[in-house]
Amino acid sequence: MEKGKVTVFRYNPAKDQAPYFETHEFPFWPGTFVLDVANHIYEKIDGSFSFYSSCRNSHCGLCGAKINGKPGLMCREFATQEMTLEPLSNISVIRDLMIDRQEYEETMGGLRLFLDRSKAPVSQPEKIDREDLELFKVASRCVECYACVSVCPAFEENRHEFLGPAGIVQMSRHAVDPRDELNREIIAHSAGVLNCTLCGKCNRVCPHGIAPKTYVEILLSKLEGIGKSLENHRPGENG
Repeated sequence: MEKGKVTVFRYNPAKDQAPYFETHEFPFWPGTFVLDVANHIYEKIDGSFSFYSSCRNSHCGLCGAKINGKPGLMCREFATQEMTLEPLSNISVIRDLMIDRQEYEETMGGLRLFLDRSKAPVSQPEKIDREDLELFKVASRCVECYACVSVCPAFEENRHEFLGPAGIVQMSRHAVDPRDELNREIIAHSAGVLNCTLCGKCNRVCPHGIAPKTYVEILLSKLEGIGKSLENHRPGENG
């Protein structure tokens, strides 16, 4: 059996003054997943090595990490014979590969992430245009792995003014839903969507191909429409 070599980020704030890296060997064969390597370290080498994982099927989003410098899901990415594992950037590290997910999730508290409506449906089942349905379905694929957040330069520079791409996608599930009656554009403005640079880095790392930039552009277009409507309004018009 061939051997692989993995260099992993280590940091335990309870005892380490600073992060460091250590290197381990692991049994390598084609088809080995990165998560298999992380489990090997934990089970066979060092039981203190810490990381998140749950479903092993890229649905829970917990095992996100930087793999050879690029964000990805450890359960989804194949291991290379030599590789480096680090925690995702832009979010505080709790220990080793474990990021403080709550730190980011607390920023989404005011987004009202549910279908907000007061009118009862005219009929059941409700009809939704295919285009709207597709936008909703794609946004719903988000597993909140935060790979997009880890590469977002706007979030890195303005984290107190910009929610970041993961939060925008979560909100967009309802912003593109024609049944929703809440003014999501104003919430998006409050979430700092205007700070997005539209660089597209989030699109390139999303493991489920969601393209968060598309949803930012939709919200920006809606905001632009509101702005034009206000510009065209004249005092005394419409009664």
